[in-house]
Amino acid sequence: MGSPELNDVAWDLVDHCRAVLTIAELNTAFVRLGVGDHTEAMVIALKSMLRTGGPPLPAPLVDALTQLSEVHFFDQAFQNLVAAVTRADAHRPRQ
Repeated sequence: MGSPELNDVAWDLVDHCRAVLTIAELNTAFVRLGVGDHTEAMVIALKSMLRTGGPPLPAPLVDALTQLSEVHFFDQAFQNLVAAVTRADAHRPRQ
């Protein structure tokens, strides 16, 4: 996956987490996306999910994040954050 895919996943993730982002986080995430700092925008979204406990990531978004990690360099802190969010999702009761 090239940078268009990274861009798409970052926008999708921020959009998915929009309801749990504070106004400041949302503004910062959109600025980060606008300047091409996709990883930082995803970090903001993922941290908001851990802080608030939701919403669970849909399987296609988890798959896209996994595929990105196979072809893009993400530091260990980012990988740990993704793992923590997906672990938290796995332990949530299904409705």
